[in-house]
Amino acid sequence: MVHENLGSLTLLAEIPADHLRAQPDVRALDALAAPDLEALEAFCRTGSLRQAAVVLHRHHSSVATRIAHVEDALGWPLDDPAGRFRTRLALLAHRLAHRT
Repeated sequence: MVHENLGSLTLLAEIPADHLRAQPDVRALDALAAPDLEALEAFCRTGSLRQAAVVLHRHHSSVATRIAHVEDALGWPLDDPAGRFRTRLALLAHRLAHRT
């Protein structure tokens, strides 16, 4: 993600990393296995299972299985705009929480 393209989301960078790490959605992302987190990031970046599969060089059904597992682990759906927004925000907070 390019900083200049984030607009008001850059305000999240002002939140102390320990506060971000304590946020339940960020903790839920921390609990995901690396391949699940990678699939989630690709899905959110591309907006589709098939495009995420292309990016990840995986079959779309294996990406769909991972995304279904992620939905179960997170406890909210990714097939609606609110769920995708929550996820994208959580992913950004997760990155900021673990920045070096």
